[in-house]
Amino acid sequence: MGIAGAGSAVAHDADRGTFSVLGWPVVCFDSFHRVELPRRLEGGLGERVAWDVAGRAPIALCMPDGSAYSYVEDRGEVRIVPGVSADAELVVELASGAWQDYLYELRTSRGLVESHAVRFVRGTFADWDTWEPAIRCMYSGTPIYHPEALDLRDLADRPIDLHRDFTTRDEPDEMAHFLRTTGYLVVRQVFDADRVEELAGEVDRIRGLCRDGDRGSLWAADPAGRRSPYRLTYLGMRSPRIAALADDPTVRMLCGLAGQDVVAVTDRDSGQIAVLKEFGTAPEPLSIPDLPWHKDCALGGCPITCPRVHVGIRLDAVTQDSSQLYALAGSWGTVAHERYTAEQWARLPVVGMTTEPGDVTVHMGCGMHAGPAATGAARRRTLYVQFDNPRIFDVTNPYETYEHVIPGYDNSDDGSAMSWL
Repeated sequence: MGIAGAGSAVAHDADRGTFSVLGWPVVCFDSFHRVELPRRLEGGLGERVAWDVAGRAPIALCMPDGSAYSYVEDRGEVRIVPGVSADAELVVELASGAWQDYLYELRTSRGLVESHAVRFVRGTFADWDTWEPAIRCMYSGTPIYHPEALDLRDLADRPIDLHRDFTTRDEPDEMAHFLRTTGYLVVRQVFDADRVEELAGEVDRIRGLCRDGDRGSLWAADPAGRRSPYRLTYLGMRSPRIAALADDPTVRMLCGLAGQDVVAVTDRDSGQIAVLKEFGTAPEPLSIPDLPWHKDCALGGCPITCPRVHVGIRLDAVTQDSSQLYALAGSWGTVAHERYTAEQWARLPVVGMTTEPGDVTVHMGCGMHAGPAATGAARRRTLYVQFDNPRIFDVTNPYETYEHVIPGYDNSDDGSAMSWL
């Protein structure tokens, strides 16, 4: 086992992530905005999106040939208006192929921006995020995350305790319902101390072999310039013990609680991953960039890669001091804003997962989650076994993530294209 050509450049065919190569039908930009989208809005979709853009200024999408349509919220209704509205805060120009990918969720607004597929005629990306959930709901039907309307209940029809944890002795139906409702799950004492030591030894062994610039590790520097790895990728290709986790009965059982059609990935989408937060004798972290709030499909490709299920084996104690995993309850399977104010965050159902060695978390990759900055001196090592939509194998080659097949994205092999956990 091994990662062939570690450290060498790998060529990627970025066209494989486009609607045309996938064979999906061309949709006429004009007909869609003049006929299909108004029909959807009048058929009830308007009520599902208008609340999220109430009082917002219009935005407009336009083609290089001048064809343009404005998305306008007006007294509780969303209307599609030909041309560029005079009061549109955002006017974005994009080619037909890029818009088709946007329509099919192969690229999000952020994916379009980072793949250099759009030109801002007016406004900024922040203005786009104001309308992004509503547009994606109009395009795909994916509901908008609406925390004020959340009513998360357990099997007994009681409000869910968002901080509840489980053991493998609990009823599988209760565990499955919790995971499918909230998007995350904490299971205590899944692996004993000997198994944790074995897996931690494998992670440390591979970490010791990594060199800055290798294809199997991502590195970062602290303010003093000290560099160390913060992520090890494709671990199953370098460790039979770690590869075997994909078929471990307990790991399979926990993944199965999500109730999704997913398959283990060992040589795709970063494979089995270790997230490291390493510390020296001082209480400051040596490296690890903060992982901001995100979904794994933040750049696009949700119909190809999602659902994703991450089974995370804790090799060290993980608390707020060592950058615990946070999840936004009930956000998976929805479209959420990337940006919230501090006041809004204070009202959102944010849950931090405090865990011990041998505990396991399960989270849905298309739910909002984050790993903010560590504040203490504790080391953190977490080993993730990832399961993806089987379609990932139709679009990506070995050692590719979906980002590698987004046209125009920075597909260098320095790890910048690796999806977050």
